[in-house]
Amino acid sequence: MENQKKQVSIKDIANKCGVSVPTVSRVLNHAGRYSAETERKVRQVIAEMGYQPSMLAKGLRTNQISNIGIIVPDITNEFFASITLAIQNTLFDHAYTTMICNTNEQSSVQTKQLEMLQRSRVAGIIFISGEDITEKDLNDGIAKVFVDRIPWNAKSSDAVTIEVDNYVGGQLAAGELLDAGCRRIAALFDARGLNSQVARYSGFVRAHQERGVDIIRELYRPVTQVSFQEGYTATKALLKSGLPFDGIFCYADTLACGALRALKDANISVPEQIQVTGYDNISSGQWGMPALTTIEQPIAEMGQLAAELILKMSKGKPLDQKNYILPVRLIRRESTKKQS
Repeated sequence: MENQKKQVSIKDIANKCGVSVPTVSRVLNHAGRYSAETERKVRQVIAEMGYQPSMLAKGLRTNQISNIGIIVPDITNEFFASITLAIQNTLFDHAYTTMICNTNEQSSVQTKQLEMLQRSRVAGIIFISGEDITEKDLNDGIAKVFVDRIPWNAKSSDAVTIEVDNYVGGQLAAGELLDAGCRRIAALFDARGLNSQVARYSGFVRAHQERGVDIIRELYRPVTQVSFQEGYTATKALLKSGLPFDGIFCYADTLACGALRALKDANISVPEQIQVTGYDNISSGQWGMPALTTIEQPIAEMGQLAAELILKMSKGKPLDQKNYILPVRLIRRESTKKQS
């Protein structure tokens, strides 16, 4: 068996340079109290010996690891995965690692994962889940940023939040259907009453009011999970109910894609017979047949901003503001009719 190569230590660097271990440590941490010649010599030996500082050891000394926790509701959902990737990329550029915790949309799992992150002494936590957390956990001293789905108790606190203008998004999605001639619009929404869902549905209602069109309450269909299967099942149930409808507004693109499949299986033409709008602008909607009309959220910007804010907070730097609302826009594709 080959001998493993001995890992270079800070003591090895000090011995070769003829300086003390604390001097090497100060050079590594830009702490001063050393000459330019000493710094040059130390950094040259570091490069020659291939020394890599231990992030874990540094974290133990400072009582904080350069690691950020990300709590995500469903990592298989393209929307959440894309936000997570944007967060990871930004943190990586700043030499921070991430611990991704997938809750599978279960609050009990989130509670356990939060406890694990607290024990791990992470520098901060980014929440995308929308699940409420206790006041104790909200104020545990760990920097936190809440993205997209904002828990109600975080919304009413002094927490740092990033969301899009969901009210306007709901208006745009419903307005697209109404302006294209729909008068009986079904709505597929999450049954948990998430903050983002309430805002989108409020915009949906406002769009009807602005055009003097009645909302058909019987066509409101809550779903237990935001998934392709739930969108499919809810749409099949709508068709089976016998209630007439000519449009469907879905809380998320994954629901809309499931709805489109259900309509296709029922030999219903989209958009000629029923029109459909989604929300998120994920790739599966863009490449579907028909391509999905949707509301685009600035996913990359949300993730990058979340990472930048958590880094500032973890370092004790002041923030310009604590609540961010980013704009959305309508992407018109084939699942709605061209407006005259």
